[in-house]
Amino acid sequence: MSSKIKELEEMKEIITIAIAREQASMRYYTEAFLKAITENTQRLFSLLIEQEKAHEAKLRAQLHEIQAEIEFEQMKSK
Repeated sequence: MSSKIKELEEMKEIITIAIAREQASMRYYTEAFLKAITENTQRLFSLLIEQEKAHEAKLRAQLHEIQAEIEFEQMKSK
């Protein structure tokens, strides 16, 4: 395995962990939203949930790009 592919695989692993953390944050904020008493607090948690969704989407896009780059590097090395 080339050093470039190894580096990309490490990046892929880090992003996968980051996605799991974003998902955990969304679950936490969702639970807090459901327990919130005031409308203002619900709005706050709703905003936080949406931000986490956006973060996850960006990370998934990066993950897709890295996977494509890994596949390209593997084809080059054949």
